[in-house]
Amino acid sequence: MDDSTYSMVNESAEKLFSDRDDKDFDPALWAAVEDAGFPLALLSEDRGGFGLSAREAFAPVRVAAAHGVALPLGETLLANWVLGEADLDPIEGPAAIAWDGKAAVPFGRFLKTVVQLCETDAGLAVSVLHPNAEDWQPALNYAGEARDTLTLTTQAKPDAHIACAPVVLRAAMAMLRAVQIAGATDAVAAMCMNYCNEREQFGRPLSKHQAVQHQLAVLATHGCAATVAADMAVAAFDTALEQSEPFVLSAAAAKVRAAEAATTVSSISHQVHGAIGFSEEYPLHQLTCRLWSWRDEDGSEAHWAKHLADWASSLQSGGHLWPALTACDLREAT
Repeated sequence: MDDSTYSMVNESAEKLFSDRDDKDFDPALWAAVEDAGFPLALLSEDRGGFGLSAREAFAPVRVAAAHGVALPLGETLLANWVLGEADLDPIEGPAAIAWDGKAAVPFGRFLKTVVQLCETDAGLAVSVLHPNAEDWQPALNYAGEARDTLTLTTQAKPDAHIACAPVVLRAAMAMLRAVQIAGATDAVAAMCMNYCNEREQFGRPLSKHQAVQHQLAVLATHGCAATVAADMAVAAFDTALEQSEPFVLSAAAAKVRAAEAATTVSSISHQVHGAIGFSEEYPLHQLTCRLWSWRDEDGSEAHWAKHLADWASSLQSGGHLWPALTACDLREAT
């Protein structure tokens, strides 16, 4: 594991996204993101990318989430990865993956390209679309970010096919949300610690009160758990196509654990901050709204918990559950 590359990418992202809390898509910031090469990080050099590992490529996504930046960085990263696996050229501008049918597309109205996927007998059909403004039905998530529905009247012809089970790409999107939740929970935890150290009650800082200390400890525990779970899923993504089941299971577990953390961290952070935390001008408001949104998007906690339960149930009857669990090699995630 090359920590020097990871540190360099992480530092570049911090410089780019620090002191930003964009509520809306910022074209100028997106141009800077493209100049940095972040959307092409997963692609190999012969495909026009940088050949970074998933850990390195998703580092800017986590940093952007921690700073509350409203950009489809992770979505474009995965869209370009799909195009690369389908032997199609990467695209310029913001993009996202969309499934055939009426479903919300992240940042829809701001996208230059949509990579539409459709299940067929030959595998997943990949269609590269360039929608116009009138092709979108506007909608918003809890955080006020665009989650528009693509309303094309004609069926798009496939540009290529990819030999990949649909659940793998759905799990990749779930992993993306887990990464974003991990970044946002870290930021919320830091915000709560700073507030409790500065705010005084009954003659001493809030952080000196035992009840508050207990809540902060619970918050930090959930944040760490979400981070570790997301790291495990990201580590498994590098071999997602060759070893699909371990990746899907890791992504499912990460989404379940991150969703649980999002609920608890949001609750505690608002209890600690009181009324100021709900103010739209205060950064906590945007972070927790995003946590609530990401918790439910791309498969809810219940959806992925059922996936894990079904997998465990299929193995339990034959006594194969424990061997299957112990066979998972998670050393690369630590």
